[in-house]
Amino acid sequence: MTSEPIAATPVAIGGRASHTERQSSSWDIKNAPRNYISLVAFQVGSAVFAFTSVWLITRYLGSEGYGAIVAVIAASQVAQIFVNWTSVAVVRYGVDEFVDSAGIARTFWTRLSILFVNLVLVVLLSAFWFPPLADWLKMSPGAFWLVLAHFCVTAFWLHIQVSLQGAKLLRLQSLLQMLERLSILIGILGLVAFYRVEFYWVVICYIAAPAAMIVIGSAQLQSLIGTRFSFDGQFVKKILLFSLPLLPFTLVGYFSGSYVDAVFISKFLSIRDLGIYSIATQVNGIALQMPLLANTILLPLFVTLMAESDRQRSFNYFRNILPGLTLLWGIACAALSFVGYLIIPTVFGAEFSGASLPLWILLTASVVSFPVAVGYSALSNAASTTWIPMIATIISATVNILGNIFLIPKYGMAGCAWATLLAFFTSAVVFAILLKSTAQMPVSWTFLAVIPSVLGVLSFIFFNSWIALLVCVGSSVLLGLLRWTSMNEMLRFVLNFRRSSREPG
Repeated sequence: MTSEPIAATPVAIGGRASHTERQSSSWDIKNAPRNYISLVAFQVGSAVFAFTSVWLITRYLGSEGYGAIVAVIAASQVAQIFVNWTSVAVVRYGVDEFVDSAGIARTFWTRLSILFVNLVLVVLLSAFWFPPLADWLKMSPGAFWLVLAHFCVTAFWLHIQVSLQGAKLLRLQSLLQMLERLSILIGILGLVAFYRVEFYWVVICYIAAPAAMIVIGSAQLQSLIGTRFSFDGQFVKKILLFSLPLLPFTLVGYFSGSYVDAVFISKFLSIRDLGIYSIATQVNGIALQMPLLANTILLPLFVTLMAESDRQRSFNYFRNILPGLTLLWGIACAALSFVGYLIIPTVFGAEFSGASLPLWILLTASVVSFPVAVGYSALSNAASTTWIPMIATIISATVNILGNIFLIPKYGMAGCAWATLLAFFTSAVVFAILLKSTAQMPVSWTFLAVIPSVLGVLSFIFFNSWIALLVCVGSSVLLGLLRWTSMNEMLRFVLNFRRSSREPG
């Protein structure tokens, strides 16, 4: 497939730079602070809107009603396994195409064609996968069309999002994500106003919002995808070869994530327990967006650095910056766990107090997975070593499934959270070992940086929340002093980050 370069004209919406400016790694580095701060700001907005939506739903429908809505979304996300395995290729080759020609038409339309074929196949085979999934999630047969609609809409919405990443329009992507959450909240407020807060109409809100974002996002991409092109069999093959290892990665990835956890909780416990546990996963998911936003910036940067044969910057990042950031993230997660323990019963009601322990464990798991989210995953995809996440996810998914089977019956929701933590730890270890041997990535003291968080969650179980917070912060300070040289390098990085964010343009 070939495409004509498009004129590098400035784009007005969101204050975006011209296409030409965004094509170099200098733009990535110079704008990384501004991009990240903007992404965090939009994510905070998304979190507020999402949190408010969940609060309203639980107030009107209770834990069981909210659990039923989560079950529909979980079923949709499980079906996404078979259509989203090529999504990373849009970022990987979209950035390449954008750096070369200031457009992403070839990548966008090639992957969209593959997505459409996969989507049709999954829909045609729905009679085989939906009934057992509905049985595990305890859904009624009437929920099928809601699952199918949510599945189709979110598949296309993800394609728009990764296309925006491929064109380095990170702030625009995050803005649209926030608008999606706002649209859901507005829809639910409308239901409240008209006394129609019911299962069916709430799910419709979760379908209509991403559908609206598809229209807006497509309009913003028009100048980047509207060039003439022809199908190139070699490029199709290139995308498929890159993505094939990601098919089992995507497949088993859901078996190490919260959506399959929902299946196990529904099976071994109840829909009410799923509603309570989902509060913990919602809060943890909001927190996880912070490192995932950094990964959104790192992947285009690593791809551009490799195109420019610059390895020193990435080497210094993994040796000196990532361990310190992991340590700081652990302190932040301990503080959030402490706050969650105090306010969840107040905000959602006493019946949701059981979410506090799973939340603390899940946030500790997010610390364990931080190196993957803020470095390992981006480096692996940038280096086109997609077999590494495949292997890591297969092993971690196995750990998660076995953990759920053996721990949930004995420890309930906490057992599910522990299974997630063990799975994330396994994934991080496998990533580190394989990237060290293939990409000469330094592991440094990254894994030592997660120890204070683990000590914190153990202190919460055996003592109380105050001691847990003090143990985590105290041991983090001690470890930071022992690794002061690296921490000093990280602090200089943060100061430069802040200084760059204040510079004009």
